[in-house]
Amino acid sequence: MSETTRVAFIVNSLRFGGAEKHTLELFNGLDPSEFQKDLIYLKREEHLLDQVDFDQGKTYCGDFDKGWDISGLLRLANRIKKSKPDVLVCVNNYPLFYGYLARWIAGTHCRIIEVFHSTGLPKKEDSKMRFVYRHFFNRCDGIVYVSQNQREYWEARGIDSDKGIVIHNGVNTEYFFSKYSSEERITIRQRYGFSFNDFIVGICAALRPEKQHEDLLEAIEKLKSDGLDVKCLIIGDGPRRTAIQQKISSLGLENDVSITGFQTDVRDFVDACDCIAIVSHQETFSIAALEAMAIGKPMVMSDIGGSAEQVSAGVNGYLFPAADTGALAEAISRLSDSEHRDKLGKMARVIVERDFGLNGMLEKYAKLFSLGRTGT
Repeated sequence: MSETTRVAFIVNSLRFGGAEKHTLELFNGLDPSEFQKDLIYLKREEHLLDQVDFDQGKTYCGDFDKGWDISGLLRLANRIKKSKPDVLVCVNNYPLFYGYLARWIAGTHCRIIEVFHSTGLPKKEDSKMRFVYRHFFNRCDGIVYVSQNQREYWEARGIDSDKGIVIHNGVNTEYFFSKYSSEERITIRQRYGFSFNDFIVGICAALRPEKQHEDLLEAIEKLKSDGLDVKCLIIGDGPRRTAIQQKISSLGLENDVSITGFQTDVRDFVDACDCIAIVSHQETFSIAALEAMAIGKPMVMSDIGGSAEQVSAGVNGYLFPAADTGALAEAISRLSDSEHRDKLGKMARVIVERDFGLNGMLEKYAKLFSLGRTGT
């Protein structure tokens, strides 16, 4: 039997988010007969801890504080020295910064692979990227982008083009599929004050500023004022819940919009909707969109990041310019016809199965991590 490759994943935390879910898919899904795995999360935010398959490898929290944490860095270096990985997989810029320094302190010679999930950063983080993080990106052994548009964006800003490859996110189509009966969908709808015949637009995203739920609410209000009877189900929770509830009230949508709160399993809520909207102003390659498409839902997505690599207009959904609520309303209105959206929803499932399946993604990462084992 061939020797296994030792892989250590470093992620900022296990809070609810796309990068974190993606990391868990890799940790849980890579073949343990080929990979010996460690999962290291720097900050003790553990919303997704119950989704870790502890039989797949060892899990360690670095208990990092905010800001520059020398003690956390030394603990991380000690962990790397003990686990002796062949490959250190750093997820986004903050873990790469600490992972690179910890490898040096530990005196190991493992490869560093950066898995990058961001396109565009807040002003403060963008400044750090240009003056600090970019140098670490250009010194690692490989960079995985999750969309082609993202790769082009960062390489135009000075990231070494020789190091980059694209591996699109993937989802488990055996887990995400439309399995609920009409009666079960009706039960979900009735729980939130909707009827069987209502046209419901769903949004499945943490209630955080960059997700821009308010844009969707404004589009819903415009559609209703234009005479289209449309409802909205907000799936999730987060720090902007109060502000979003206030927005609902200010627009007079109390009878048309409901919030489910945090759900560990979103499948039945997504399936209860007629289409799903992703209206973010900042997004790279939405896993939530792939999950919804796998469940057979046509998408309405802001045309940013890699959304054009996921959605083709009139095929499995529609794109609109980010922040343009008029164009968003128009895109939603195109899906108000049940026959049309059912056709697009079926194609959405076909596209995910063909292009964005979990197994295909895992095979690509396994090949990347196995190349050129260096030892320590």
